[in-house]
Amino acid sequence: MAAFTLSPQGYVGVSDPPLRLGSPVWFVYAVLLAAFLWWATVPRGARLTVGTALLGLAFGTVNYFATTLFAYDTWSFLHTAAAWAEAIARILLQSALMTLALAQLCAVLENRPAPGGAPGRLSRWVTRLVQGPLRRIVAAYRRHPTRTVMLYLVVCWLPYLVVFYPGTVIWDMGEMLAQLQGLRPLTDWHPLLTSWLFGGCVWLGRQLSGDNLGACLFMLLQTAALAYALAEAVRLIRNLGLGRGAQLAALAFFGLTPIFGAFAQAIGKDTLYTAALLVTGLRVAETVRFGLPRSRRLAVFLAWALLASLLRTNGMLVVAGMLVLLAGVTLYRYGKRALRLNAGALAVVLAAVAFNQALIPALGIPSTSASGLYAVPFQQSARSLRDHAASVTPEEYAAIDLVLDAPNLPTLYDRVVTDPVKYTFKQYALDANTVNAALARYRAAWLSMLRKYPVTYLEAFVACNSGYYAFTPKIDASRTFNNQGGIRFVFETYDLGADPRYLHTEHISALEGARTLLAAYARGWRRVPVLELFLFCPVYTWLLIGAGLSLGRRRRWGELLAFGGAALSFGVCLLSPVNDYFRYFLPIVAMCPPLLALAAAPPRVPDRSASPESPRG
Repeated sequence: MAAFTLSPQGYVGVSDPPLRLGSPVWFVYAVLLAAFLWWATVPRGARLTVGTALLGLAFGTVNYFATTLFAYDTWSFLHTAAAWAEAIARILLQSALMTLALAQLCAVLENRPAPGGAPGRLSRWVTRLVQGPLRRIVAAYRRHPTRTVMLYLVVCWLPYLVVFYPGTVIWDMGEMLAQLQGLRPLTDWHPLLTSWLFGGCVWLGRQLSGDNLGACLFMLLQTAALAYALAEAVRLIRNLGLGRGAQLAALAFFGLTPIFGAFAQAIGKDTLYTAALLVTGLRVAETVRFGLPRSRRLAVFLAWALLASLLRTNGMLVVAGMLVLLAGVTLYRYGKRALRLNAGALAVVLAAVAFNQALIPALGIPSTSASGLYAVPFQQSARSLRDHAASVTPEEYAAIDLVLDAPNLPTLYDRVVTDPVKYTFKQYALDANTVNAALARYRAAWLSMLRKYPVTYLEAFVACNSGYYAFTPKIDASRTFNNQGGIRFVFETYDLGADPRYLHTEHISALEGARTLLAAYARGWRRVPVLELFLFCPVYTWLLIGAGLSLGRRRRWGELLAFGGAALSFGVCLLSPVNDYFRYFLPIVAMCPPLLALAAAPPRVPDRSASPESPRG
């Protein structure tokens, strides 16, 4: 535990002060760690391989440098031999723990009990339960798994849907409606398909009743989509041949943790996108595992893929990457039989490109994508001006000032949010030639400064994405720009103004106390040892890394393709404008149970081109 403890001396992290080694929370984790280490010493088929050691070392290195940067805003404290000796010791200790954890995860995934073995006590208890009071529910689940699980999930989420009716609307959605209503310039800053879907719901609500109904319609739309996607994930776990324990664990995770109920009621861009991307990822996994889909299922698969590519501005990159990888693997496996799938995948990519590059410009909607695409370089330039202003040349400074507000960047720079810097972008609403010329000069200056300040550039990059892979302390949103960093759940609707064209919704006043309690319960998970791990992004990151390692150790390389959606989504998070933002990470959280199940499933059955609509399970 000492290897993970941060010193409060010189601490400037945007969080509460770090825990001291003897704190009660550390004691709880020390006891759990001791139990884990004891359990790990018992022979359970775990193998310490070169792969586990290398990944463990990668974790120790990345986690140490990310957490110390979060705590002290610099790595300049590593300027003495003693500081480096301590750093190496901490890295090796952290690496040893992760190596052991990865080995145990692989052992769990690779050593499933043989069918027909003696049932354990938990299995016998579950058997009595499903054959007794729950037999009708189990029968319905066997006949209609997707519909039954959807109903179960909606029942689990009902407290959130009712108490927060008509849903809490995040800031972005209010801005998107304002653009459609002419209160803001209409641009492609936000995904236009999502804007139109939300605007259509609000328009219909206003025709029939009011804004409450319009917001509720969108909330119900995204709730149904999310419930369907998660139900399909549970169905895949069942079809992979895993037992009741794995299915019950997935049902408990999706239904009983506050994650999915909270996002079902929160009206934003992420819930609907997560549902569409999850279904797309599940269809990729089914294709890899069970064979090529037939015509009807292929059409539905491609429709979800197109939807996912248009619901978020970065969705097209994620979906295109998934489909390109799938096309290559299926063409190798099935030859000409995969041409229909490959043609459909190409059609999806072309349709998404046409939507963004042809339809939107044809409608006269200007592009503002440059500030988003350059978010990381802009952040690196701002940090360089903050830390090395005296050595920046006049030419470099002028090139930066051509696109950003160079004089104010040092004070605007926020380590965990890029918005204060990129909002100073000066090239909005200018013609493309002017923008391209300014950005060309900026790129030359950026490359020149990269050669001079490589460590500063790396610090700026890591500081804005460390929470997705390192166990950094919990970010206090109030210490970040617009309270953005580290936000987990949104239980408040943002009011943009009194103009009636803005969205104006009202919660049920009699349920104010219930809303306070439910919000406190959901957010309280971040304060409870062990439960807080469900809301730590790096937990899911390293679980999936371990699952991928397990598949690689068994030479099941083709099935790693199913991890493409999670891997590409992780890449998007690394380049995202906010650090440790759980809603950006939500697709990876949703993908985790089915991907772990895929890694735990027995080896793939022989290839067949049959539809996976009713695989055995």
